[in-house]
Amino acid sequence: MRPTALLVALLFCLLTTSCLSPITNLVQYGMSDGERYLYPAMEPGTGILQGRVIHNGRPVRQATVLVAEPEGTPHITKTNAQGRYRLTGIPTGSYVPIVVAEALEDEVLRNFLGLPQAVTIQNGTTTEVHDIQMISSRGHPFGPNIVVDHELTKLEAYTKTSPFPDGAHAQVQHWSFMRGGQVNDTLYMYLPGDAEPEAGSFPLLFAIYPGHSLRWEDISVAFASQGFAVVALSPLFAYGRDVLEHGADARLALQFVLQGALDPRIDVSTPLAMSGSYGSAVLNRLIRISDQPFAAVVLLGGISNAFTGAASFYAGHLDWPVHLGYILASLGTANAKPDSFMQFSPVYSAETMPSTFLIHTLEDTMVPIEQSFEYAQALADAGVPVRTHYFADESHYLKIGEETSDVTRDLFARVLVYWGEHCVHQTCSTLGVSGESTQEWPESYFPASILTMGQGEMAEPAN
Repeated sequence: MRPTALLVALLFCLLTTSCLSPITNLVQYGMSDGERYLYPAMEPGTGILQGRVIHNGRPVRQATVLVAEPEGTPHITKTNAQGRYRLTGIPTGSYVPIVVAEALEDEVLRNFLGLPQAVTIQNGTTTEVHDIQMISSRGHPFGPNIVVDHELTKLEAYTKTSPFPDGAHAQVQHWSFMRGGQVNDTLYMYLPGDAEPEAGSFPLLFAIYPGHSLRWEDISVAFASQGFAVVALSPLFAYGRDVLEHGADARLALQFVLQGALDPRIDVSTPLAMSGSYGSAVLNRLIRISDQPFAAVVLLGGISNAFTGAASFYAGHLDWPVHLGYILASLGTANAKPDSFMQFSPVYSAETMPSTFLIHTLEDTMVPIEQSFEYAQALADAGVPVRTHYFADESHYLKIGEETSDVTRDLFARVLVYWGEHCVHQTCSTLGVSGESTQEWPESYFPASILTMGQGEMAEPAN
């Protein structure tokens, strides 16, 4: 871009709500000493927004079109066979529309400079906007020399034990790689502790943790001890809250596995995946941009809709620590920066997900259980097989390792059964058949307080 054009773009950006939204929102939040910033009341009345969504000049049907009120409340509709949409009942105000569609990148309405364009909705009027043009979400194909191109490097190798299950141990290999000038050293591979060199194979369990991989090492070792090859990755600090960059790292790490670069014994015929909390958004991003389908995923306490989550926070329904409020404020306002919120809203791309097992506690004050309720409904509406398990013990993070609780033991057993139903590898045949465990689990793995209630299972608190 020429200097003159760049200056014009910068000045235009500085004059738009979309550009300033994260800055002003943080300032307002800080000036309120961490109190929830209550947005000025919107002018009374509602209006209508309509337009068309296209890809390569062709209409995009069944795309989700969304505008959100400043605090997050979303208003959505779907495009018809001609790619047309008509969104009614929008409160008067300024909005940047955003569109989500399968196999395409999320896209906002843009002006002639390529910057997000806000639309003013007036009472009793219909506003027609120009086309929103979408592009493919599939990443560029990898070359044959990704190990060299991305400097995949073996770091230390060691053996790790875990207090749970009894006798659990794994062979661990630590890796680093380079992408976009950033070194990611959060990649770890866990194989069963008794794995023989050049012998056998192990089904892939791809884990994206919300914090550094080592923090969750007991979980990785626990699953590796059951015969899995656990490949663990975590979001890189350098990318902050950028789910797109974290997803690109995950796609590259998965490609290392698929090409046999980490270990040729890893079987990828029916790969499984697990994540939770913030990592759930990264896993959803990986699934959307990867050519490798997963057989099933497990999500524990996962975030599904940042729009409704933000609305709950600003309405005073969530009691978050101050630092989480600042993180939310840094996203900007949902009406001006919907793309920031959409990165953390996999509920709007539910149709891309494989069979999914949602696990959530009623006691979660960071990611409320309503996030899983909403996601479960969206998955079911999209025709995705979904299983749920809700329980009342523990908090957002389960007790693992030395503090392994009965609830964690129960969840571990349930997840193994679920894996057994979706994995064709011989290892998985002993994990569970038709929903019933074939393992000789100690009685404590299924506490008497655990009660099931059909498809959506609810665990009651222990007395």
